[in-house]
Amino acid sequence: MVQSIQSGATMRDVTTKRAAKPDPEPVTRGPGRPRKPDAMTGAQRQAAYRARLRAASINVTVTKIAPPTAEAHHALVRECERLRGELAQARRGLADMPPAPQPAHAASDVAQALGRPPRPDDGDSGERQLRLTMNGTQFFALERLVAHFSLSRPAVIERLIDWADDTLTKSFYDDEVAFNRYIDRA
Repeated sequence: MVQSIQSGATMRDVTTKRAAKPDPEPVTRGPGRPRKPDAMTGAQRQAAYRARLRAASINVTVTKIAPPTAEAHHALVRECERLRGELAQARRGLADMPPAPQPAHAASDVAQALGRPPRPDDGDSGERQLRLTMNGTQFFALERLVAHFSLSRPAVIERLIDWADDTLTKSFYDDEVAFNRYIDRA
């Protein structure tokens, strides 16, 4: 005997004469990791976070510093007067010293020479190449001048040569023979 089971109908267990319950539908799990039984809610997690912040805060104890006694005040005044005396003595010593020698003006002459625009080109002279060999001291001095004046190496060398030539030429102001000897050598 075959019975048809309709949806919602219950089957009878013949041996016990009770209605049999069909097997429950398997529980389908949602996506993601299942919750732990002791998981905290968002409010509980926030409360725990705030409690950790309060526990980690640095407690500062302020102690009141007593004002200095009259004796300590007088000691500070004496120390201040002693230091003023030393300062006055040092100033008198500086006034008695001879003035420091003034630096040579060559550095400012060189700065003017490197700061001025280059000499205008001669139309017929053309450019010539020059190969230089120098020791480390002169090389690093050239590098410092290049960096300080923001010029190229050839520009620094050209301007220093122009400056030296102009200075020497001006020194022959009244000596025409020496000037002509200087000019004719090239």
